[in-house]
Amino acid sequence: MSSEDVSLIRQSRLDSNVCIAKKDVDGVAKYWMKDFVQIAGDGSHTVGKKNIVEDWKYMFSKSSPLFERLPDEIVISKGGELAWEKGVWNYKNDKYHGNYAAMWRKIKGKWFTQSELYVSLN
Repeated sequence: MSSEDVSLIRQSRLDSNVCIAKKDVDGVAKYWMKDFVQIAGDGSHTVGKKNIVEDWKYMFSKSSPLFERLPDEIVISKGGELAWEKGVWNYKNDKYHGNYAAMWRKIKGKWFTQSELYVSLN
């Protein structure tokens, strides 16, 4: 496991959280692959970076969900091209919270999220 890769993914996640707090969808989306898949806490899912960007822009225009993802484990594959991230997510301004998992893929030396799964536990 590369501690440098783990640090890069952790920093990307923290930066993504900062972008969410600023309602900066493009800042969050810079970490998503073109075919990014997101499964929300209620089980609904969306496929494709373009579609998810539109969903997030709509979400931020209607309400102000201030949520964050806090990783507690990041594991790099033996080949060094994939990574597993898991942790907890919570709304800072509402009761919603739960667990999440993410799959990261390293492309040309940079890490991008290929998929995220959220499970609401409230």
